Amino acid sequence: MDQAVKERRLLSGRLVRFLQKYGVLCLILAAVTGVCFLFSCRKSGMFIDEIYTYGLSNSHYAPYIKDAMGGTMVDKVITRQDLLDYVSVNPGEGLDFGSVYYNQVRDVHPPLYYWLFNLASSLTPGVFSKWTGLALDFLLYLATLLLLWRLCLRLFKSRQIAGAGAALYGLSVVGLSTMLMIRMYVLLTCLSVLLACLIARLWEEKRLRLCPLVGLTVFLGLMTQYYYVFYAFFLCGFTVLALLWKREFKLAGGFFVCAFAGALLLPLCFPACFDHLFADKLVSGGNAVENLRNVAAYWDKLYFYAMETARRMKAPLLVTLFCVLGLLLRGKRLLAALRAREVRLLPLLFILPALITFAVAAIISPVLEIRYIYNLIPFFVLAVCFLLHLLARSLDGLPQASRLKYAAVLAILALAVWEARCLPPDYLYPEHGEFNALLAQHAEAPCVYLSDDYFPPITQDLLMLLNFDQFFVTDDPASPALADYLASFGEAEECVVFIDVDAYWSSGFDPDVMLPELLAHSGYTRCEELYRFALSQTYLLTVG
Repeated sequence: MDQAVKERRLLSGRLVRFLQKYGVLCLILAAVTGVCFLFSCRKSGMFIDEIYTYGLSNSHYAPYIKDAMGGTMVDKVITRQDLLDYVSVNPGEGLDFGSVYYNQVRDVHPPLYYWLFNLASSLTPGVFSKWTGLALDFLLYLATLLLLWRLCLRLFKSRQIAGAGAALYGLSVVGLSTMLMIRMYVLLTCLSVLLACLIARLWEEKRLRLCPLVGLTVFLGLMTQYYYVFYAFFLCGFTVLALLWKREFKLAGGFFVCAFAGALLLPLCFPACFDHLFADKLVSGGNAVENLRNVAAYWDKLYFYAMETARRMKAPLLVTLFCVLGLLLRGKRLLAALRAREVRLLPLLFILPALITFAVAAIISPVLEIRYIYNLIPFFVLAVCFLLHLLARSLDGLPQASRLKYAAVLAILALAVWEARCLPPDYLYPEHGEFNALLAQHAEAPCVYLSDDYFPPITQDLLMLLNFDQFFVTDDPASPALADYLASFGEAEECVVFIDVDAYWSSGFDPDVMLPELLAHSGYTRCEELYRFALSQTYLLTVG
């Protein structure tokens, strides 16, 4: 009996110690998991780049839908199975990393995330589901949170501040948007935080054997997204300068060699990066240089990125305001802590490169979308944690200071949950559910897509086109092949028509020109608009 009591006490003691160490983290991870699952269920559609993720990862040596159809789509019938073959791994073609590499050479991004996505898709061959991408992204998102927790713990020596950082990022609108966008940015963010963790560990332990891991992380980051180079460059550059200042010459040399070697591995393993860099495309090095030269647009871009980031980070901003007010009230104690070197300034090594990279990414970004700075958001949260660290040092000596810190963490967690509840993340596309419900009412009707062989609009509308067994693509409303297609349905009383209308990304057809001609050659007499979405407009033709 005594032995059983001892064992229960031992188990109880271990549980208490575990909760003391990881209780806050477990609570935060549980909250993040629940919120991520909630929004994943609410995700009704996909951005065009998310569809490209599926196609580029899973289509067998055919990067775009046009390639999967033999190089042209005009005057062809495309079936639902053709679309599914493009976005899913066909039986017997799993783990086809050579195909992924081939597709990415012809795209504008390196292949690492697409290899991981192909691996995830290969677990369920023949299946196209949002959950494939969301499950992969969620695992990477959790890894990012754990790395951010570890980084804050190493820098601030406080589990409360580390928990606050994980909560502020994990439940932020921009963080959740990173997870919900089925794209390489979540892996880019994870590897950015991993690089910071390795450098923070290197700074403390001064172990030369950590340098190859830094080089490997740099290589993996560059194999994920080219924008990784900016934060990695400034962070590694600042680290070398700081090591030289500390007269750690051997460590600085080893660090520089390994980081530079990691960057050199990119062109060795993926020579197409040079083609991407000098290509004359929207997403290319040429476009970045052109944007860099456009000095007149700097302010507008920086203002846009700053405002959009702030709109998606309300909880961190409120915590920042609270910290500033607290530091103003405890200014004398803070100055004393600074003089006594009780405050660690090492976090600035990771925060300053993020601020510089923010400006660079905003200026050279091909379009005004904050996804290009997603990987910097954890370091903005790190800056908030630095303010919390300063405030905590200024509170030392106050009665019940420890309880105040735990209460502050719980308040921050509640604030972060409130933000996630009040402002939904991006990439949910609730309107897609309405579009699909509308099209499902006409799923038996013939479907026509008017496009001049451009694949972006059809890629964008892929989820909606899956409502039909087949659809016909043409650039000519008077096409004899179109007449034959419509005749194959007999005297169908209605027909659904998609028209790609964007002059930059697609054919730029004018519905006011195309629809009268289509009505004149199809036998239909009436036309009504069903909905509009980005690159296309959708109509219903009827008889009578």
